[in-house]
Amino acid sequence: MTTPVNQNTRNIWSAIEDEKRRDRFIRRVSIAAWSVTFALLLVLGVLVGVTEAQTVKAMWGNGVPWMMLYGFALPFIIIVGIVFLLIATLSTVGVFLRMRTTTLGEIQLRLAALEQMLATRKDGE
Repeated sequence: MTTPVNQNTRNIWSAIEDEKRRDRFIRRVSIAAWSVTFALLLVLGVLVGVTEAQTVKAMWGNGVPWMMLYGFALPFIIIVGIVFLLIATLSTVGVFLRMRTTTLGEIQLRLAALEQMLATRKDGE
């Protein structure tokens, strides 16, 4: 009678370990993707900064309007805003989904362990 319970417990532990491996893989892929994103964002920031610096130098001696700086900086500001909006949205969704999955798995595991403990106590008494 305890064999199916032990087998179920092993299956549950196996499923939990699979989920943990999947979580680690997703976390590694996410870290790599965000690292590349921030590296590209940094490169874009440097390029925009150099362009802004050269434009400021050119504006000091000439009658070029200062609103040109706004034109160069606006795409960078929009990209940075979109990246951070994406991060906020995806991290929020990810946190809620992972919390729910983990919680349900833990509840199932605890119930199986409790069932096994109760079955062991009944057999022993």
